[in-house]
Amino acid sequence: MADVTPSRRSLAGIVLVVAGALLLLNFVLGLAAVTALSPWLTVLAYLAIGVAFLILALASFQGTITRIALIVGAVGWLLLALGLVVALPAVLVTVALVAAALGTLVAAIALYVGKEVTNMSAIAFIVTGIVAAIILLATVAAAALGDFGTVLAVLFAILLVVTGVLFARTQGSRGR
Repeated sequence: MADVTPSRRSLAGIVLVVAGALLLLNFVLGLAAVTALSPWLTVLAYLAIGVAFLILALASFQGTITRIALIVGAVGWLLLALGLVVALPAVLVTVALVAAALGTLVAAIALYVGKEVTNMSAIAFIVTGIVAAIILLATVAAAALGDFGTVLAVLFAILLVVTGVLFARTQGSRGR
């Protein structure tokens, strides 16, 4: 089993809940036609996801693949946040989208396979990773998702909150 302190995983969970809440707030404000905060809420949400992944990567998971995937995902999300603030080259944005998508998905699968978190947390993280990968890779492919993309974006925000809550709570006597 991994020597992951529940406090680090809990902290990462709380940060994921904040990221999901920011994305949900952004969606609700968009419905109310309040767009002034939109880019900043997204920047803060992407920063929060990147920070949560870094916290998880530093949380001493035993799996090297898990750590690498979390770091790759963190770098991808942090670059996406930076890309919303300053103009990045298109190639770097594409690399960030792919890194965030694959890093998230591979990390989630590695956590599940390695049994480093409980099944419920790992499954929630995998579903979140799949939804994130669809959204991010559709952007890479320049595929317009339309209303389905809106549904996926809201679903992603909700799944971030659920995954964060599952990570934040103490899980069993072994603290997994």
